[in-house]
Amino acid sequence: MLAFLRHNPRALVLSVSLHLGLLFLLLWLRQQQVSYMDSAAPIQSPQPEESIPVLVEENRVAERLDEKRDHMALQQQKVIGLKRKESAELQALREEAEKERLRLEKLKKQAEEEKRLAAEREKRLEEEQKAAAERKRREQEQQKLAEEQRKKEEAEKKRLAEQKRKQEEAERQLAQEARAASTSGAAARESGQALSTNQKRDGTGTGGTGRMSGGGGGKEYDKYIGMIRSKITRNWRRPPGTVSGLQVTLRVKLFPGGGVADVRVDRSSGDPVYDRSAQEALLAADPLPVPSGKAFDRFRTLNLKFSPTGIQ
Repeated sequence: MLAFLRHNPRALVLSVSLHLGLLFLLLWLRQQQVSYMDSAAPIQSPQPEESIPVLVEENRVAERLDEKRDHMALQQQKVIGLKRKESAELQALREEAEKERLRLEKLKKQAEEEKRLAAEREKRLEEEQKAAAERKRREQEQQKLAEEQRKKEEAEKKRLAEQKRKQEEAERQLAQEARAASTSGAAARESGQALSTNQKRDGTGTGGTGRMSGGGGGKEYDKYIGMIRSKITRNWRRPPGTVSGLQVTLRVKLFPGGGVADVRVDRSSGDPVYDRSAQEALLAADPLPVPSGKAFDRFRTLNLKFSPTGIQ
C-alpha cells in the first residue's frame, strides 16, 4: 500500500482529503446534534431512567471523535513522513541524475579528446607519409640523375677511348705509310741509280724522269667535299640563339675509308657551346664520304670552317 502511495502522490493526497472530509463531517454532525439538543423543548426534570442512555451515546461519540482525531493525526504524520521520504528520494534521484550528467559529460569530453588525439595522430601519420614519399621521390630523382651522369660519363669515356683508338690507329697508319714511302723511295732511288748507270754504260737515256701528280682532278675533289659538307650539315644541331658572325675552324684527320681519326679546334669562335656543336656534328657524320686509292691523300687532313650560314 505504501509503495503504491509513494509512486502515486495523487492517490495519497486523495486519501488524506477523504479522511479530512470524513472528520469534518463527523464534527459537523456533532455540532448539529448539540445544536438540536440546545434548541429542544425545555428539559424537564431529568428522570434517572432516561439520562443514562444519552450520556452513554455522548461518550461513544466523543470516543469516536477522539479516535478519528488520533487516526487523522496518525495519517497526517504518515503523510508528512511519506512527503519527507519522497522529498529525500527525489533529492537522491536529483543527485544521482546530476552524477549521471557529470559522468556523461566526462565521457563526452573523453570521447572528444580521444577523437582529437586520433585526428592529430592521423594528420601526423599523413604528414610523415607525405614526407617519406617526398624523400623517396628525391632519392629516386637523385638516383636517376646519378645514373644519367654515370651513363654520360661512360659514353664520354667510350667516346674518348674510341677517339684515342682512332688517333692511335691513324698514327700507326701514318707511320706505316711513312715507312712504306721511305722504303719505296729508297728502292726507287736505288733502281734509278742502277738504271742511270746502265744507261750511261749503254750510252742511252732520257735526261731525267717525269714528275707524277697524286690525287684526282678538281671536279672529283669538289664532289666529295660537297658530299662531306652535306652529311655534316644534316647532323649539325646549331645551339639556340646562335648569332651571326661566329666561325670555328676544325682540323680533321681521316682514316682511309672516311673514318674520323682525330678532330681538333684549330681556331675557336669564342663560344665553347658553338664549337662543341660543330665537333659533335662532325663525329655524328662519321664515317665521311671520301674517294679511295691515291685520291684519298688530299682528304687525309681537312680544315673545315663552320659558320651559321654553312660549312666551308
